[in-house]
Amino acid sequence: MATTASEQPKTRSRRARLAGIGPVSPISILGGVLVGYATFAMLLGGTVAVLHHRGSKVDLTKGWDKLGTRGGLLIGALLFVAYLLGGYVAGRMAWRRGIVHGLGVFVGSLVVVGAVALLVRSLAKPKDVKAITDALGSFGVPTTRAEWRNVDSVVGLASLGGMLLGSVLGGLGGVRWYTKVSRRVLVAEAAGAGEIDVRERRAVASNGSNGHDASDLDELSKEELYQRAQQQDIPGRSQMNKEELKEALQHQG
Repeated sequence: MATTASEQPKTRSRRARLAGIGPVSPISILGGVLVGYATFAMLLGGTVAVLHHRGSKVDLTKGWDKLGTRGGLLIGALLFVAYLLGGYVAGRMAWRRGIVHGLGVFVGSLVVVGAVALLVRSLAKPKDVKAITDALGSFGVPTTRAEWRNVDSVVGLASLGGMLLGSVLGGLGGVRWYTKVSRRVLVAEAAGAGEIDVRERRAVASNGSNGHDASDLDELSKEELYQRAQQQDIPGRSQMNKEELKEALQHQG
């Protein structure tokens, strides 16, 4: 089924402007960012536990410069999955502009982590700064100048690439969810209209047969005429002959 006008992205954006909520939804982006963080934290914790249980040499709790290629690719994959969900939530909440809201989740994640890192450095004691920034860095986002200088490494590229790709694809997926729902609604409505049409045609046919047209009644036997009279609850029907039944049914119709 083709996409209807109400499902077009431009129409959604126009409706958002008419509603006075603008083309971009900050709360949707924030929701996507938080979902991305939380999902990655759970995925990272589970992956670390599995790797430790299997005695793997890959340690994802180390800094970017110590993860190595395998660790960097694994972090990138985890971030991709986490931000795929984060972008999806943002796109679905916003109902429009999936790419824009996906990019918003990606940029918002970097901004939030950077802002938290700056806040920590300005408020925390120097001895506590490293522990806190290391914890923030475990989310796969650079928090120090040294890490930003190494952003072209396998770990940096995999992390940022996973976040970016996951956020954008998730945003598109979240918006397309509405298109699928709209199409299913249209199909359901069409099916419902078809059923109603069938019922109406059956009712018309039934009314036509019970409408007591003289030509139709002439073709019926006395028993069939009596059954019609019984359905119409015509009084005295049991004492009527065929012609009287036919006449009574014609008057009843």
